Amino acid sequence: MEQMAAIDRAYNVADIAAIARRRLPPGLYDFIDRGAEDEVTRRENSESIKRILIRQRVGIDTSMRDITTQIGSVVQSMPIGLAVTGMVGLLHYKGEQAMASAAASAGVPYTLGSGNFAGMAECKEICGDLLWRQLYPCRTEALLQHHLGIARDAGVNNLVITLDSPQTGNREYMLRNGFMPGMLNRNAIREMLSRPGWLMRAIVPYYLHEGGLPEMVDLPDDIRGRFGDRKVPPNPPADDYSWDTIRRIRRDWKGRLVIKGISVPEDAITAADIGCDGVIVSNHGGRSLDGCIPSMSALPGVVDAAGSRLDVMVDGGFTRGSDVLKAIALGAKCVWLGRATTFGLVAAGQAGVERVLEIFRSEISRAMAMMGATSVAELNRDFLQL
Repeated sequence: MEQMAAIDRAYNVADIAAIARRRLPPGLYDFIDRGAEDEVTRRENSESIKRILIRQRVGIDTSMRDITTQIGSVVQSMPIGLAVTGMVGLLHYKGEQAMASAAASAGVPYTLGSGNFAGMAECKEICGDLLWRQLYPCRTEALLQHHLGIARDAGVNNLVITLDSPQTGNREYMLRNGFMPGMLNRNAIREMLSRPGWLMRAIVPYYLHEGGLPEMVDLPDDIRGRFGDRKVPPNPPADDYSWDTIRRIRRDWKGRLVIKGISVPEDAITAADIGCDGVIVSNHGGRSLDGCIPSMSALPGVVDAAGSRLDVMVDGGFTRGSDVLKAIALGAKCVWLGRATTFGLVAAGQAGVERVLEIFRSEISRAMAMMGATSVAELNRDFLQL
């Protein structure tokens, strides 16, 4: 009841983030919210959006507004989706299922990551054609083919390969606070014990219902195990990936193929030449290479290079419906939300994610009316002062 009362009084993403901050161990909140090194890109992702201004047109009948969009053959209720975010199953009990259910209820896509605690088939049953699958470059061909096979068997059509992190980002605060995969220091344990509500909501139910921490279910049988199990080997980034690997995946994968982590026009052109269907302009939320181009600054060049050959999407720093409309006006088909929906999950589980999506839906519709637009499809750069 307390959770629901708090979420009902949350009127924007900042309100929901504040609830999440109170409920999570500080180091775990930092894991979600912070970036790499000096966090320049983390800050610029958001600030570069705010520097773009809207040219407001007036005297236009906007009483009937259409905020739907279409990617491939699938229509979604608004131009946003739930991006892949790590370890949400440890932020709330069955967090991935809650994310998937909230996305399906709102009519927007959800991207399931490869280190998942919820089975892809289970999430596909929840989301239907709105389920997307994300993979990092795999260390072995056998592991890659294993993941591709599971996605095919589940009937997933959209495969996302993330290329922007051939090394793990230098997040020094995680070394200090102890919330690193495979490393928990005394400070981390003390912080976890200081948040008994989170422990009861997120961790204890696994022990009560499943006998331990959740299993990383989509790994091969010989290495599958519970989170933190020594049987599950560390999965360092693969820094030997190249566009040649993407060409092989394109030959093997018959569904839609999207490359995430694009920030320069040259890479968008390469993705199109290979036959990819889309790209996501992204810098990993400022969590990998600090000092690289913020997503909204990179977006126009990528859109121009892609032309009609690719669906261009974007993530990084979006906290308002008007932010989303700016990206759509620059040529994006969809904006992916990561931190915002994760904060919602921490704040109130599925209901918290639904509240975030409700806020974005309301803000998108309201801002579009005041911009003088009646549909997402008509937005273009004439609506912006760059």
